[in-house]
Amino acid sequence: MKRLGKWKIGLIGVGNMGTSILEGVLRKGIASPSQIWVYDKIVAKARGFARKTRVHCAASAVELLDKSDVVMLAQKPQDFAPFAAEHKYFFRPGHCVISILAGLTTERIREAFGGKAEVVRAMPNLGAKVGESMTAVCGKNKKWIAFAENLFSGCGAVVRLPEKSFDLVTAVSGSGPAYFFHLMELMADFGVMQGLPANVAATLAVQTGLGAALLAKGSEHSCAELREKVTSKKGTTDAALKVLKQKKFGRIFHRALAAAMVRSRQLRKK
Repeated sequence: MKRLGKWKIGLIGVGNMGTSILEGVLRKGIASPSQIWVYDKIVAKARGFARKTRVHCAASAVELLDKSDVVMLAQKPQDFAPFAAEHKYFFRPGHCVISILAGLTTERIREAFGGKAEVVRAMPNLGAKVGESMTAVCGKNKKWIAFAENLFSGCGAVVRLPEKSFDLVTAVSGSGPAYFFHLMELMADFGVMQGLPANVAATLAVQTGLGAALLAKGSEHSCAELREKVTSKKGTTDAALKVLKQKKFGRIFHRALAAAMVRSRQLRKK
């Protein structure tokens, strides 16, 4: 990763994802606070983040667009259409828009802003808060794709994919942290039901999840191979996995991922 040069970066939508990305960029020295502007319709959120990180707080989205070369859209997808209608005339040729909005294609975003801006689409996830996001990026302009890859490297791993893959990426990795949180939640709940203190049960579940993730990330073996290595025939793990297989856990989980893909497509129609 390297510094982002002298480009001014503006963030529209000061929520968990947008702020996590910028915090990673600042923490790793990819950009300086003086290069960053933020704006949110909830003014107190933007001001609080600006005070914490010493970045600039724009009084309006118009001011942010005027001050920024690269504009990162991190508001709710349903807020995009009214925002674009109100502000499309303030985008200028040479502007780059980086969107992390689920479901919205690069072409729709470009058209909504009058065809003036270059658009890069990105799908990070909440792992950005601890510098461990998985972000996919796509776009047509090679310079801005490379810029986005460098930007998102500040908060985790980055992969370049065709845009046709983004509904799938949204389902698998964009929404992915929630699936792991839910699994750890279920493990901890079972521990509590069996008599463990809640804090102990949570620690068992979370630390086990962390260890498994780190092991999978650093291993030459696939996840399937690792699962087989820790599953002794007729042992405790085998007993648990047999129940999951009998209840068609895999099929149910794949149906859940398919539902997330469908929802990602539906967001394009709003």
